[in-house]
Amino acid sequence: MNTHNIMDIATKKVLTISEDETIIDAIENMYRNNHRDVVVISQHHKKFGLLSAADLIKMKKSGLSFSQKISSILYPSMQTIHKGSSVLDAVNMINNRNTPMCVVDDEEKLVGFVSYHDIISSIDPSVMLERRYIGEILIGSEIKKASQEASLCDVIGLMDDSMYDSVVLTDENGRSVGIITTKDVIRFFNENVDLNQEARKYMTSPLLTVDYNTTIKDALNFIKDKHFKRLIITNSDGSTIGQITQEELLARIYSRWAEIMRTSQDKLEENMKLLNEKASQYEMKCVTDSLTGIYNREKFEIELNSEIQRVKRYSSDAFSIIFFDIDNFKKINDTFGHAAGDRVLKTIANIFKCTLRATDVFARWGGEEFVIIMSHTPLANATIAAEKLRQRIEKEQMEGVGSVTCSFGVSEFLEEDDMQSIILRVDDAMYRAKKEGKNRVVCASK
Repeated sequence: MNTHNIMDIATKKVLTISEDETIIDAIENMYRNNHRDVVVISQHHKKFGLLSAADLIKMKKSGLSFSQKISSILYPSMQTIHKGSSVLDAVNMINNRNTPMCVVDDEEKLVGFVSYHDIISSIDPSVMLERRYIGEILIGSEIKKASQEASLCDVIGLMDDSMYDSVVLTDENGRSVGIITTKDVIRFFNENVDLNQEARKYMTSPLLTVDYNTTIKDALNFIKDKHFKRLIITNSDGSTIGQITQEELLARIYSRWAEIMRTSQDKLEENMKLLNEKASQYEMKCVTDSLTGIYNREKFEIELNSEIQRVKRYSSDAFSIIFFDIDNFKKINDTFGHAAGDRVLKTIANIFKCTLRATDVFARWGGEEFVIIMSHTPLANATIAAEKLRQRIEKEQMEGVGSVTCSFGVSEFLEEDDMQSIILRVDDAMYRAKKEGKNRVVCASK
């Protein structure tokens, strides 16, 4: 089993920005350093966070002003891992394939970061085969397309998901003629480009592609020579059929090597059966948190958007959101170990699954944070429900740990709300609960 130190694979030079600076400052920083994301450093309740090109695109689509301070918007928090930890420790800790982990020293200062793919690609092949999802390969092969006559705004809107960081542009005959990537988007935002203009004026053209019969060696050399992140692949008639990143290409090579070198014929058949089973479960994998079995953050955001659209379209009853965090969770991990911490997370998830209504949406936001959408539920009723949940958890004796408490924030969706505003408000309520002594429920102020 691989026992490398996490610093062996960590990126030491990290692009950072204070949350007291504006979104425009972040864009300029990302553009100047040719990055697609930046680590946000907070002196408040969130130590580290990540602001990505996909986040900026979502903000632009929602009409959010880039002149705001980063502290006023919602951005995902990042897990931390001590620089003395092993790669295997990171494997057991990481819970989000889209968000890197921050590596910190004894004083909790940032000394590096590692991505999900950094971690998985550096571990023992047998472990990697258990951790990689078939869906990651399927998604990596898909490609977004748009007409070159489409507006930049419409093209950029296709990249508001972390799974897609480029759009291939086509002419009137459907032929691929150019590409726009999230790095281009950062430049557009930095230079305040008019997004109503046609995409053809700003696309990279001609589109450099490789034929599907290209050898892997030649493909890797092509990426290296051109300093590309991805390959656009065409078939014999020149039609674009997919894309693959350098990272994913290397991962597939590594997976194949592991399959050949470490397994017998019987094991190969067993692995093929496992892969077939995983393929049939692909959709569920994409929306489910692997540790707790409940929805993940991506699925929550989809459900929240649907709930917002329902309320606004039909002027129906509003809904409420409950945001809660396990108190002193780091201490639980440090005292009893990460296995005990995982048991606590799973126990709480199981309790809530049995307690909540079938119409409620329950998801893991990340780390020790969870979120609930209570449809057709006003603030008063949601607050009562949160208090019952708080008491239920407080009474539970967790295996190997004992009593555990949680801090809750509750907020009702308001007519002027969007996804950003309601989550930010309920998040602030939860952290007020923390600040006021933990193990309590706090309602967000309107």
